[in-house]
Amino acid sequence: MPKPCAAIWRSSARIQIGIIVRVTAFYTTFRVLLWALAATLIVLLLKSITIHFALRPIDLGSLHSAIVSGATFVIGFLLSATIADYKESERIPSDFATQIEDMYIDGKAIHESYPTFDLNGFRKQLQKAARGFTKDVRTRAYDSRKDIHGLSAYFSQMEKGKVPPNFVVKLKQQQTALLRARHRVSYIQRIKFIPSATILARSIVALVIITLLFTNVDGGLVIVGLISFILIYMLILINVISTPFHSAGKTRDDVSLFLVNEVANSLAQDKPKK
Repeated sequence: MPKPCAAIWRSSARIQIGIIVRVTAFYTTFRVLLWALAATLIVLLLKSITIHFALRPIDLGSLHSAIVSGATFVIGFLLSATIADYKESERIPSDFATQIEDMYIDGKAIHESYPTFDLNGFRKQLQKAARGFTKDVRTRAYDSRKDIHGLSAYFSQMEKGKVPPNFVVKLKQQQTALLRARHRVSYIQRIKFIPSATILARSIVALVIITLLFTNVDGGLVIVGLISFILIYMLILINVISTPFHSAGKTRDDVSLFLVNEVANSLAQDKPKK
């Protein structure tokens, strides 16, 4: 390929890659908004059909306000409970990373007084636990639980090496804290908050939208569009944040694991001197 053509091809490829990256970033940032807008457009299309064919036998009354208020109440209840789990999930990675780093610092201090302790193996096991945790929360695997249990062998080594019991007890308590964090994340990822309430909220939203489609409303498209958009957006948001840890790059609303990754990278670089 001639040099000018190759340069043009490379430039075109870079532009295309840049466009794909920007589009992907835009979608992950506004994913919930885009899905809500798409669903709202479908509702507006159906409302336009009912207006065109005069399929609006229901007159607007106080019952409509009660239905919309009921839907908002149920969705607000679900959202508040789901956000509580989401906020807890935001704290777990920092706590997990702190425990891992503190355990390694203690391990280095023990190694200075008891050189027979396998600090390098302990470091690698902590790194595996950190890597396994970031994998577990996104793929629902069980690697980190095995890796955390693997630390027990080093605690036994400390006990045989006559390390003071208070050091070993502290490390075992931190191991328990790591297991607790891993199990809590697994529970939040898999269990929906009161599934029956979620079904109720979705059913009420569907009934509200269907009712509005066949209701004679002044400024029909605008009113129906606004109410539908708000209710649909809240339902999608609840569904997204009820699973705080998504596959990498799927959404900007997921809880970041950068602290755990930073600690794992730090452990990989901090190799003990022989």
